Amino acid sequence: MSDLIADALNHPSPLLDIVCEALPAAILAYDRNDQIVFASKQILNFFSLPTDVMMPGTRLRDFLGAMYDSRSRSYNTASRGVSAREDWVAERLALHWRERHELTEGYGYGRFVRLVKRRFPNGMGLCVLTDVSEHHKREEQWRADMARVQMTEEILDNIPFPVFVKDTNCAYVAVNRAFCNVRGVGPDEILGRTIFDFAPQAVAQVFDTADRQVLETGQMMTVPEMLVRPDGQEISVLTRKVRIGKPGRYFLLTTMEDVTELVAGQEEANWQRTDFSKPGFPWIEGGEEVRSRNSLAAHLPAPVETIMPERFIGRRALLVSSDVTVEAQASRVFQRLGIDYCCVTSALEQEAFLRMATEVGVDIDVIVIDTQMEPRCIDLAEHHGINVLVLDGAGMATELSYQLVRHFNSPWGQPRSEGNPLQDIEIETIIAEPHLALSMIDVLVVEDNPVNRIVFSQILEGLDHSYRIAETGAEALKLAEELMPRIIVADQSLPDMSGLDLVRRIRDCDPALEHVPVIGVIVAAQGPDAAACLAAGMNGTIMKPISPEALENAIRTFLPAESRTAAA
Repeated sequence: MSDLIADALNHPSPLLDIVCEALPAAILAYDRNDQIVFASKQILNFFSLPTDVMMPGTRLRDFLGAMYDSRSRSYNTASRGVSAREDWVAERLALHWRERHELTEGYGYGRFVRLVKRRFPNGMGLCVLTDVSEHHKREEQWRADMARVQMTEEILDNIPFPVFVKDTNCAYVAVNRAFCNVRGVGPDEILGRTIFDFAPQAVAQVFDTADRQVLETGQMMTVPEMLVRPDGQEISVLTRKVRIGKPGRYFLLTTMEDVTELVAGQEEANWQRTDFSKPGFPWIEGGEEVRSRNSLAAHLPAPVETIMPERFIGRRALLVSSDVTVEAQASRVFQRLGIDYCCVTSALEQEAFLRMATEVGVDIDVIVIDTQMEPRCIDLAEHHGINVLVLDGAGMATELSYQLVRHFNSPWGQPRSEGNPLQDIEIETIIAEPHLALSMIDVLVVEDNPVNRIVFSQILEGLDHSYRIAETGAEALKLAEELMPRIIVADQSLPDMSGLDLVRRIRDCDPALEHVPVIGVIVAAQGPDAAACLAAGMNGTIMKPISPEALENAIRTFLPAESRTAAA
């Protein structure tokens, strides 16, 4: 085989030049006397050499000397001069006499060349040069990424409070040491699993719903929680959930800040100076504390600055719920209305709280009870002669304001006084049904195409609108009833129903949705046209492909700026 190669190189033909030009490499061949017998033109792509040193019969030593002289930008050559040049040429000649040898060198400006050398038994030598700059760059980038990942993991592990990251399936993909300590397990027992692997179904469902809401809407969520560590220690934490990443590849970052000392400090320093006119704090009379395990949200400022009805200032409410999400939602409502409040998590705590309130003479105007709590909570409230509002978890965000205002404006909700004795008015217990539709988002998009969903997400985020995206008509109907969007944008081709059927069912499913504007997304020459959409009950149409200008104009037409909800 080596003889055939030698014969082909000693008597090159035009075909050899054509083959070499098609190769992504340069070839240099030399005989047993170290004289060049063939050099492909591609060598000039690697080195700025005079063409005469590539001619057959040129000494390999002269070729290497010309290489040395042209490598003025090579960082592999530490010094220049006669002695350095001769030493370098001699070293390279020795390498060319090895049976096999590979070498990768850099030639400045990020260029790297790989040289593969082979010396055959008959003395014929062959050197193949390949540009590996891109491969080397990818390796360097990979090493830099690995170093960055290791540094990020080290930083996370040294953060003193728990931090974890979930993917779009709500599975843990990163956890730090503090979070593992709270769980009492190692990272290998957490990564790749979900909250359903660690908590009861009902509890896990609450957290999973909150996580998915943040992932879908992009709105940051802050929730006060009480955690019990493996050693039995109870701590107060402020949990923040925020969406990170890009459309199509979002992650959920959750941090849990331990504020136990802060809350304890507020209890010692501030509670003894708190009076009934300051909403959102425990009630104190005569220096005596009257409280249960209060919501951490009670120590946080209201997120929205509003003007409170003066008649609600000084009113007092007790919330009975073991759900931290419900507690946080109700807390915001109480703060907006200027109502003092506390939270208990069981019938046992409720009974102890009411007994203490009675002993120190603190009147409670209303008790708000989560429907998930046991029926005994209602009996306890009626036993103490206190009005009751019973709402489900979702109703805390959408119905509580309405029910409280309705209650305090009714005869049952008037302040107790000599002119309005409690015994003259029958105690009121309300199992609340939806009475007031409050919009939770600006836009509900109904789109089954994943690419179009990304387009809608990017446009709506750029327009600073709060939104949710449904993939089917059934999901859209469910979200419309739950979130009461201010406007609905619906594709006309859905997997389970047409857009025309969807708008008819939206109009029929809830009276509150009867007047919600619906914009149809249509495709020219496909499916229903604009006239059919308007006849079915839609308010307008836009054409695919969706443009930011068309969507913004349609939304602006039907969604006044002053009525928009705040987008995170």
